[in-house]
Amino acid sequence: MGYITVAHRKILRQLDSISYFPNGWDKFVKNQAIHHNLIIKSSKNQCYCTNCHTTFISTKKVNEEMKCPNCNNKYLIKRSNLKHYKFKDYLSILDKANDTLVVRYFELRTIIDANHNATSSVVEFGREIPDKTRNRAVYVNDRVSRCQGCIFISHSNYCDENNWREYTRNYSLIDYSIAFPNNIKNIVKDTPFKYSNIWNVVKHSPFYIDLAKLIQNTSEISKVEMLAKLKLYKLALNAYWCNPKGSFQSIFGVPKTFYPFMKRNNITYRQLKILRLLQEPNIKKIHYLETFASYYNDEIDTFEEISKYIKLDRFIQYSKMKHHKIDIHMYKDYLRFAKLLGLDLKNNRYAFPKNLKESHDELEKQYEINNKKIINLAIVKRSNELLKNTFNDGKFIVLPATSIKDLQNESSQQNNCVRTYAEKYAEGFCDIYFMRNAKKPDKSLVTVEVRHNKVVQSRIKNNKCPTDQQLQFLKSWEQNVLKGAA
Repeated sequence: MGYITVAHRKILRQLDSISYFPNGWDKFVKNQAIHHNLIIKSSKNQCYCTNCHTTFISTKKVNEEMKCPNCNNKYLIKRSNLKHYKFKDYLSILDKANDTLVVRYFELRTIIDANHNATSSVVEFGREIPDKTRNRAVYVNDRVSRCQGCIFISHSNYCDENNWREYTRNYSLIDYSIAFPNNIKNIVKDTPFKYSNIWNVVKHSPFYIDLAKLIQNTSEISKVEMLAKLKLYKLALNAYWCNPKGSFQSIFGVPKTFYPFMKRNNITYRQLKILRLLQEPNIKKIHYLETFASYYNDEIDTFEEISKYIKLDRFIQYSKMKHHKIDIHMYKDYLRFAKLLGLDLKNNRYAFPKNLKESHDELEKQYEINNKKIINLAIVKRSNELLKNTFNDGKFIVLPATSIKDLQNESSQQNNCVRTYAEKYAEGFCDIYFMRNAKKPDKSLVTVEVRHNKVVQSRIKNNKCPTDQQLQFLKSWEQNVLKGAA
């Protein structure tokens, strides 16, 4: 069992002494409990809503969802022989004790019995005291089971709610909850968050959020405040990516004309990343692309690679042709092989293969047979495109790599691994340049990697950093040539 520090013990005791909840809490709980209902279907398509107790006729099937025609809430349909059904939601309140912010966690549980009556109860089971570190100081009371298996939260009246212990298990107890917004502005008025507008962020984020994380990192307050004032509330929930300085385009990666669309749809960060690739304010297309995401992978990198070969509009078209039954990773690789083999991807015949797996395997075989030759031809083509970026100030010269042999020679002279970049360079994922002394253009000096017209890596022999003079030349080249070519 973990140890509770004296300071934290005082905070927990002070909160225990408070017997009331903020105004609006009961209504908030009641509104959440409304979602804990079912539509019960019996013979002859008779349906009964456990929320408004209305009966009606519907041909919808069991385990589908439908709107009750009376209360207009969408509920799951279950059979009339249902004996027991349980709903659970986690709610949270931001509170303050001893000038310290505390997140209080509650479980809202609703049980629908064999008579189809819904009974709800809400109990407090945990508290979290956020700090500036990533460590989470979480405490639970006797309602939380002590077993090592599945965590159970008791709603019994016999539990001691004021007997707290530190939660020390290796897996998280709770990260996300439905946060109560009404009291936040008053709670944070004497804290660094007093102008942050996080109360509006919580109010306009109608899904589970990590409230503790939102108030944990005070270094991001200015980012949260800026996004909240722009009414981009869901973006403010994950403000770590945001650099609040610069133009709208530089901050968000899309034109300012997209702002009304972003505000109207209160887009998430994942949706913003898709919008950057799509460059079209179309929420239906964004939602469609989101269907390919999983809990652990938003697939943005995959879409970014696909967009290098065809527009995402065309990907959506192809996916719909295949009724969404498409392996996007295989399709990404197929497009890559097709591009390297010189197929015209503007032609739907090549961009939309009838049998993706067969076409993928066929192109993969062709690629493996002619791998080195294909890559070299692609590098020659890339170098011809990049020749316009050649720069000579009289002392130094920088020019693109022109072949696999060039990369191998550079790698040998510099004792680095630039030769392994051949495929990425050929496919356009990065640009490789060689910086040389103007009087000795054949002798290696600095190997340079560029992405999106920006120098991302520069190394001299043995992977050491260039001199200040060499770096100054590269900076001048980037500012005057690369960004001018963007």
